[in-house]
This record gives sequence, C-alpha cells and structure tokens, in this order.
Amino acid sequence: MASTLLDDAQAALARVTNAIAVWHKWPFLIAIPTLAGLRVTLRKRNLFDTETSPPRLPAPVADVRGRRTADGSFNALDAPWMGMAGARFGRNMPIAETFGEAAPNLYEPNPRRISEALLARREFAPVPHLNVLAAAWLQFMVHDWVSHGVNDLTEAPHQVPVGDDDPWPGVRPMPILKSKRAPTTDADEGRPAAYCNAETHWWDASQLYGSNLKRQLKIRSDPATGALLANGKIGLSPSGHLPIEPMRDETPDAEGAKFSDLELSGVNGNWWLGLSVMHTMFAREHNSVVDRLAADYPAADGEWLFQKARLVVAALIAKIHTTEWTPALMNSPEGRFVMRANWWGIAGEHYWRGFGRLADSEEISGIPGSPTDQDGVPYAMTEEFVACYRMHPLMPDEFSLRRHGDNTEVLRKTLLEVARGAPPGLYRTMGFDDVVYSLATSNPGALVLHNYPNTLRQLPEKPEKNIFIDLAAIDILRDRERGVPRYCQFRRLLGMSAPRSFDELTANAQWRDEVKAIYSDVEDVDLQVGMLCESDAASGTPPGFGFSDTAFRIFIVMASRRLRSDRFFTSDFTSEVYTPAGFAWIADNSLRTVLVRHCPALAPLFADRRNVFFPWKLGAA
Repeated sequence: MASTLLDDAQAALARVTNAIAVWHKWPFLIAIPTLAGLRVTLRKRNLFDTETSPPRLPAPVADVRGRRTADGSFNALDAPWMGMAGARFGRNMPIAETFGEAAPNLYEPNPRRISEALLARREFAPVPHLNVLAAAWLQFMVHDWVSHGVNDLTEAPHQVPVGDDDPWPGVRPMPILKSKRAPTTDADEGRPAAYCNAETHWWDASQLYGSNLKRQLKIRSDPATGALLANGKIGLSPSGHLPIEPMRDETPDAEGAKFSDLELSGVNGNWWLGLSVMHTMFAREHNSVVDRLAADYPAADGEWLFQKARLVVAALIAKIHTTEWTPALMNSPEGRFVMRANWWGIAGEHYWRGFGRLADSEEISGIPGSPTDQDGVPYAMTEEFVACYRMHPLMPDEFSLRRHGDNTEVLRKTLLEVARGAPPGLYRTMGFDDVVYSLATSNPGALVLHNYPNTLRQLPEKPEKNIFIDLAAIDILRDRERGVPRYCQFRRLLGMSAPRSFDELTANAQWRDEVKAIYSDVEDVDLQVGMLCESDAASGTPPGFGFSDTAFRIFIVMASRRLRSDRFFTSDFTSEVYTPAGFAWIADNSLRTVLVRHCPALAPLFADRRNVFFPWKLGAA
C-alpha cells in the first residue's frame, strides 16, 4: 500500500508540474519526483500486449531456475513464452492507434524526398562531449534487444517513387522489402498487424550468445576444430580475436544478402569496426569471468561455467548501460541521478555496496534485487521503442585510425571501408588497442536534421544487381508501415503537448521552412523528423541530453521495464543464483575496468575521464 500511495503522489505531482512547464524547466528537487511520476503514469497508460495466442511450451529439459535459456524462454516461469525469440513486439500506444499506413499515405510525403531534403548529411555535426564508443555501444545494445529478422521475401516489395532529378544510383522506383508479419489466428481478426522479434526480448546479452541453441553452440566452439570447448569459454583466435564465420553459415541480413569475412558472434548483422570492438572485448570478458569462477569451483563442468558467466556478463552489460552509457547521453544532474537510481536507488552505490538493499522499493534501493513486476502487461520490447532508437546520425561517415602512442594517423577510412568483413584486416594493420583508441578519441554525430550518414543513404546491398539501400528513407517507411504514429499524435498519446504549427515544431527558422516545404501540415510530420527538430525547439531536447524528450518518455518506461520484468535482475538477482564470485564481479566492475583488463596500455588515456564514453586524452607526440 505504501508503494501505491507513493506512486499516486508522484503521478499527481507530475500532472501538476507538467501542466505548468516541461520537467526539465523545473529545479532538480522538483524535476526528480516529476520524472518518477511520469514513469508511474507511462507504466499505467502506455504498455500494451499484442500476443493473442501465446504458444504452449513443453517442459524444459535443463535447469531454468539458475540459468538463462538460449532462446529466452522460461524467464517468466508462469509464462515461459514471454520475451523469448519469436515472441511479438508489444506497443507503447493503444492498439487501435497502431494500424500501419497503406498506399498512397504510406508514401506521403515521399520517404526518399525526406531523406534528400531533411536528413542527408551536409556537413558532419559532432557531439563534442561524446566519443564513438558511445555509438558502438548503442548498436551493441540494440542487437541484444531487437530485430525484425529477414524481411518478407514472398510479397511484392514497397515501391518508393524516385524523382527524375534525384541522383539515386539504384533501381527506380526504389524497392523496399516489406516487414515480415507475425503469423495470425482468428483472434487477430480486425487487429493491426503485429511483428515478431527474431532475438530474445530480454537484456541477456544475446548479441554475444545468440538467440537459439545452434548459434550458441557455434560461438562456444574451438575455431580450429569446430568442437565444443569443454571449458565453458567463447571460441577466440590465439590472438584473442573473434573467428571468421564461414560464409555458408552466415545469417542473411534483413534484405537477404550475405557478406564474406564476417566475424562470428551471437548477432553479426550490420557489422562494422565499433561493433567488432564491443563483441571482441566482451567475448574476452566472458572468458575472464569463466577463469574467475573456475578458480572457486574447480570441479564445475564447462556447461555450468558458461551459463554462470553468461549471467554475470549480461548483468554487467546492463549495469554499464544504466550507470555509464545512459548518463553520458543524459549528461545533466537530473539525467545522471535518475539512471544511477535505477540501479542503486536513491540510497546510492556506496550504501548498496556497504550494506546491500535497504528496502524492496525500487526508488530506495534500485531495481536489481527488487520484486519482479510486469506492470500487468506481458513483457516485450515495443515497436515504439525500436522507432525511438533509430539513431543512425550518431555514425560518422569517415574514420581516422591512429596510433595510441603518439596519435599518428595510419589510415583514413570511410564507414563502408570499416564495415562488414573489414575489421580483421584493420586489426592486422593497426592492432586492437589502436582501433579502440581511435574510436575513443573521435566524436559521434549529433541527432539533428541534415546529419544522417550519407554512406547509409547509398549503401551497396547487391551492387551487381544495381540494388542499393537508402536507410534514412527506410527508417521513415518502417515507422509508417508498422503503425508507429506520426510525431504530433505520438506525443499526445504519451501525454505530451503537440506542436500546433511549424513555428512550434522548431525554433530554427531554416529547418522550419525546409520541413514546411515537405509537409503540408504539421500533423503529417514523421516521428523521426519531429524528434530531430527537437534539438532546436523551445521545450525540446533537455539540456545535456543527446536525444529528444519525446524519445526519453519511451526510455523512461522501457529502461526500467527491461530490468524490472526480468527475474534475473529482480527476484533471482542474488549471490545464490550468480555465485558469490559472480555477484561480486558485477558489483566491482564497469566499462572502465573492462577496458583496463583487456586494453591495459590505454588506461592512462582515460584515467582522468569521469565517463569513458567521453573523449579520451590524445596520445603524446
């Protein structure tokens, strides 16, 4: 009852303060409980289930209480299908508001025209206080949480018109494969289309370990022999790098294409140098955790060691994202406080480390170790969450690869030249430490208009067939296709005010005119365009934040939900399940310590940085 009363009080405060001014206009002591109240309200009003006929699973053949399953099943023991690979995406919007758009509205305004006129990078706009590791980390996380899998190869594709004066080099009109819809039953009659997640919905490091047993066993195999490693480790080369996946075994990307020389990991789609760094580093971290556990449990077999190490690594990754990455992107006193409170509560890290939990309350002692709570709706990642994490402008189009000892540039490469199968060759030239240093001393792009990487707007998918991809146009089309409301309605359904005119959309006069030239009505503005406009709006992006307040409202509810719905972060977040050594590993480590362990020569370059996602010191000449 006390928790309910606190929730009601926080929600009431948020209603009052929000009616006067947006949360980030208030002083810290009012902004913090206002954000807590917004989360309460969003949990009640903005979580919706799309599953109409959940599958019945056979009884498990292995222990599911003390380990994560390969496909994410049996996390919720009373609903074992929940969150598993193949389960449907949920929604943050009422189901009736999520019908996908059909032609001609699907193509209005033209997604390719939006890409060219509003999104195309004219000049790189950096985020000076972040490094490119932040961009790599984000994609590393997204590959854990969501994938719509291979698109529908059986239906006729969408056909996006391309103007005669458009420099597009590919097929005209532009074919874009349709998203593959979830299988339906009679219970889906009259409902919007739903889509399935090819990965597990849980925060379980499936990007490292895979979302099915076949993939998991492959990454646990000896690269030289193909035999399952008996020691519980991930298979790496003698130099500590990921092995190359045989092309015949590679999973096709969303468009059905395959690429040679990809490194093997749980998920290796959309691969580039930054992803390679993260996957390599955390594969090494897994093996370090195995060594630590083996020291305490010398009689344990490889299966037990692997599964316990996976629990530890997944929790450490979740901790890094919550207490390091997100505070770097929400670089304000309020942003840093609320994210650290998600993990440790308002009692704080020092109290938690010294005395443990003070109470069950997530507000007081954080979500890890608190009671599991689905908020009355089966857990799932949502389509709106996917839409808000379309942050491709973070990616540079060009990379300077330099020696960490003296900052000498060795190579200058385009994004395409560090993507797909390129990383192994770059490591042979540069070395792993130099690659990490190069990313850590370069800036990502800002989430603003006219800053979408042009490489991704003309991406050669099957150039021999004249097939290219404009990912910016696809981002616009996918939101429309999957029933994500357009910007104004999206905000209303989150309880936010919507701009009544283009003047209220952005304070940037040039942007206002450019957007107005594309959209006849502010109500038609797409979610992606509207959120990018917030970077220069009176009540838009909060100070210090790297993303819009609109996206933040989705993150408020979903960031907590990823932890609070998962029993391995709540009721089973214990030393009994994780082992005392594993539990201590999570408490004692961070991305900083992971970097020190696996790249010790780089430690002096970030030793004085408050956050390792901030730019590091340059190597001395």
